[in-house]
Amino acid sequence: MNNRNHPFNTVSSANLMMLGILTCLLVVCRTQAATLFATANNGYSEIDQVNTITNSVTTYLNTPAPPDSIIFDTSGNPIYSTVGAGQVIKYNPITTTSTVLASGLTDAADEVLEPGGNSMLVSDYGAGTIDRINLSPISVTTLSTGLGNPEGLAYDGSKLFANIGYRYGGPTAKQVAQIDPVTGAILATSPGLNSLDGLTYDPYSGLLYAASLFGNLIYSIDPNNLSIVQVATGTQIVPGPDGITTDGAGNLFIASSSSVGNGHVYQFNLNTNTLTQDTHVNGLDDLAPASGAGSVPEPSSLSLLTLGGAGILRRRRGPSAKSSAV
Repeated sequence: MNNRNHPFNTVSSANLMMLGILTCLLVVCRTQAATLFATANNGYSEIDQVNTITNSVTTYLNTPAPPDSIIFDTSGNPIYSTVGAGQVIKYNPITTTSTVLASGLTDAADEVLEPGGNSMLVSDYGAGTIDRINLSPISVTTLSTGLGNPEGLAYDGSKLFANIGYRYGGPTAKQVAQIDPVTGAILATSPGLNSLDGLTYDPYSGLLYAASLFGNLIYSIDPNNLSIVQVATGTQIVPGPDGITTDGAGNLFIASSSSVGNGHVYQFNLNTNTLTQDTHVNGLDDLAPASGAGSVPEPSSLSLLTLGGAGILRRRRGPSAKSSAV
């Protein structure tokens, strides 16, 4: 700080030392603990904060309808989709107010924040479209149509990818497609793959990773050549994988759907190829980006810790048994 009149200059050295220790603890916690945000919609209507080290689950926000996907804008505001209600909603954790960004969608599903952070995309599973939402001023336009049941969306920087095709069309009915972010045209596709749901780009490996909901596995796909596809998880089984994200440091985090899988978050280490079952989350469906665009910006992470004492977060633990709701 270069302001000599800043109030911190009047704080005692002991308090400054304590502030330094607290800051250090916050940094350690952030780098060592995998803190994720998850949507819960199978019998639940909430967004949860998940710590995979302590296996604790905190309800971050109760939503008016079951949420499907979640991202954060550049100000740290969560934006979530509601499949049944067909809406995309932004929540401001400072003012505790919600803004409907889009409505009237058939099945608002997966989301991605676009480069620059001024707009986002949402896949409409039922309508077979990908829609663009301009965040300020708010406007909605359709980018691409005729995509079957589009789900996971990801950017590898400048190139846009989406899981397209039909979920229930058989083991080769879905594809990873590169889509022109301006015209919406399909530029390239992968071979037919099984029931693709979540999609993420991992900068650590330089690969796309797609979750196969009914195949119980994770595919890796070369974004520069979509024909190069491998089963990243090998013979290791991920029950009903839905959402997937990366920390950008060699770890994938995978949401096992509570309706198809077992409601646990799994961690897959790309260096050791080991799969670990982590926290159970009631109603688990999807995960927010854990790094890069769409993840919680650093200042907002600290704001959440401050706001936690004000009662925005309430701590709970999920029971060991998953919900039986479908």
